[in-house]
Amino acid sequence: MTMKVLVALAAMALAGGLAEAAASGESKTPTGFLFRSITHEGRELKYVVYVPRAYEPSWAWPLILFLHGSGESGTDGSRQLTQGLPRELVFNPDLWPFIVVIPQKPSQDAEWEQYELELMTMLAQARRECNVDPARLVLTGLSQGGHGAWVLGARHSELWAAVVPVCGYGPAHGTQPGIFTGTRAELADGIKAIPIWVFHGEADDVVPVAETRAMVEALKAGGSKPRATFYPGVGHGCWERAYGEKELPGWLLAQRKRSIPSSGAR
Repeated sequence: MTMKVLVALAAMALAGGLAEAAASGESKTPTGFLFRSITHEGRELKYVVYVPRAYEPSWAWPLILFLHGSGESGTDGSRQLTQGLPRELVFNPDLWPFIVVIPQKPSQDAEWEQYELELMTMLAQARRECNVDPARLVLTGLSQGGHGAWVLGARHSELWAAVVPVCGYGPAHGTQPGIFTGTRAELADGIKAIPIWVFHGEADDVVPVAETRAMVEALKAGGSKPRATFYPGVGHGCWERAYGEKELPGWLLAQRKRSIPSSGAR
């Protein structure tokens, strides 16, 4: 069975709601930052599932998949908690009533889409452990993870209620298997039907702000109306401002997938 088929099966299991919801009644699910790992074809990926302290399994919770930047890559299983959204979960947990899946990419040189199957499997596993609303799945990431949000948002547009790329870039430059190397127009076409809010610092000297501006223009050319926030004088670390935007959690909570696959959906 090819990797492409495996990815499709994992995504179908997630989108179709094959994972059972947690039973009503007293929750046996621990809360906080829960450390996990999965192994596929000898390749291990560590990840964390954040479950809010107020988690109650009798109702379905929104879920966020957060993709870190290249600097948090590794195999320690925790470095990905140091930047971006995970910090907000620590300092402002009441603003973020979401289950959050926080994987760690082992290699800085790899792109997130090369771990597509593992990411889909993590999401499916989170749905087995918790009661997740399939109409409110959110994808976000910063820097290299922002690129991952663009690509995986387009590749699995049937899943996401919203996508939030932060200081990311569009098509990557590389020849490794699995890397998206198409055009911005192709990427935008795959994601244009999803509500999008992008963030970027105008003084970014790592990922130029032109990367995000070009994706915004490609989306507009395809009929989309993305929301865009650009920070004058702010460099690459704009994620502190982005995830600290007080309006962002409420905006995400307001987004719902208008239609989800009917097979087994709850």
